[in-house]
Amino acid sequence: MGGNRAILLVPLPAWVAWWFMVAVVLVSIDCTYVLGMKYDVVQYVPSLITDLWTRYGESDAQYSGDGVGMEASNGWIITQSLFNVAEVFLMVVYLIRLQQRTITAALTALTVSVATFWKTCLYMPIILHSEDPVSMVPLLRCTGMSPLAKNAAHVQAMLAKEGCGMQFFKFQFNFWWIVMPFAVAAAAWSAISHAVTKNAKTA
Repeated sequence: MGGNRAILLVPLPAWVAWWFMVAVVLVSIDCTYVLGMKYDVVQYVPSLITDLWTRYGESDAQYSGDGVGMEASNGWIITQSLFNVAEVFLMVVYLIRLQQRTITAALTALTVSVATFWKTCLYMPIILHSEDPVSMVPLLRCTGMSPLAKNAAHVQAMLAKEGCGMQFFKFQFNFWWIVMPFAVAAAAWSAISHAVTKNAKTA
């Protein structure tokens, strides 16, 4: 009864840290671009970033270089970027501050991953419920959906420049922010459950 209580170890797979490192870099760049556009300081953002994200904006108009898509998102793309800042902060805390294999680290990984998962899931129906989803994401034209008449020429021009294959290649990166956070959350949940159950049996 009076002995030292054992520390609850909750080891997560090594790939969780690797994913967080990749996510920190890419999401930080994303925030820099979007918030730079929002607060009209994009001229201070490195041209490599603006060029890459503007090209991506040809497949997802919410990132378009003219800022029109951001306005059409009714504030969602900006709100998402503000949430992204918080997520990056938590991932950095996980990577450099928290002791690995602890319950605190596992709960942090679980929390940030669940937040990222649902935020990205919400991103998709927001596109589908926009005024013209096909104009927002030209890839949808390849599934048989049609744009509004006023945007038909624009969509046709986008697909003529980059066909369905390239449009899919660029847009599919969104889905990694569903698959990987789900995988991290599942791994963290499993590790926490296993550790708590094991600790209860040995208590």
